[in-house]
Amino acid sequence: MTVTESTADAGAGTGADAPPLSALPRELLVFEGARQIADGDCVIAGTGLPLLAGLVAQRTHAPSARLLIESGVVFPKVVPTPLSVVDPRIMHAPSKLGSLIESLGGFVQRGLVSTGFLGGAQIDARANINSTWIERGSGRVRLPGSGGANDIASHCATIVVLTSHEKRRFPERCDYVTSPGFLDGPGARRRAGLNPVRVKVVTDLCVLEGDDAVGELTVTALMPGATVEDVLANTGFTPRVADRLAVVAAPSAEHLALLRDVLDPESRYFPERLKNGNAHD
Repeated sequence: MTVTESTADAGAGTGADAPPLSALPRELLVFEGARQIADGDCVIAGTGLPLLAGLVAQRTHAPSARLLIESGVVFPKVVPTPLSVVDPRIMHAPSKLGSLIESLGGFVQRGLVSTGFLGGAQIDARANINSTWIERGSGRVRLPGSGGANDIASHCATIVVLTSHEKRRFPERCDYVTSPGFLDGPGARRRAGLNPVRVKVVTDLCVLEGDDAVGELTVTALMPGATVEDVLANTGFTPRVADRLAVVAAPSAEHLALLRDVLDPESRYFPERLKNGNAHD
């Protein structure tokens, strides 16, 4: 196994212009999430880190990327920093202000959305996601449920998950499958009548990727300072590890300022900045 520096791309500083690493772990998730968005992509995302990833992409390497909000806001010009999918700031100057019929029916289920951002309480070895309930002792704990997550996982070509890396979040098998990844392995989506999907999971320790041909997640990159041992110790299954591992690139000073000063100037999504003294007046 070889660990190499990642190649420079949008949001990465290189050479003499590269700043010392100062991004917080969750900020790195946003920039790595943004790198999954190509110019011209149609992206469905909720608020929080996925929305920030979309906005970073639009203002850096993917100006023609279009954001679709699950509540039915079609291609808005988002005003920072919305706190929910019904915040007026997320509804600014859209192509259409619709409903779930437009977002999930008109776009997602017709295969018009290239990339979908999802979250969940559990993500298993085969990239299935649980946001419905988890086993706790003698009972179950109910979670928010699917919303549009099942539609997104079933119909988007690429799924991106941004999450913290904890053993309880990464079991061998989810307690319940809310949103299908590779189900029970290679070819399972096709047998279930679903299109193939590419999955990328970005955590504060690593990047895991998978597709239908392999049918399970593989560690392909490490976050700065993380090791394979860290990943294995915090994962409830033993993931595949690529022979060559990249190291996720740090954002440039310019792009870090974009996130902190323009997109989230009040640290609404990064309260840890206040503790670390990185908040801006």
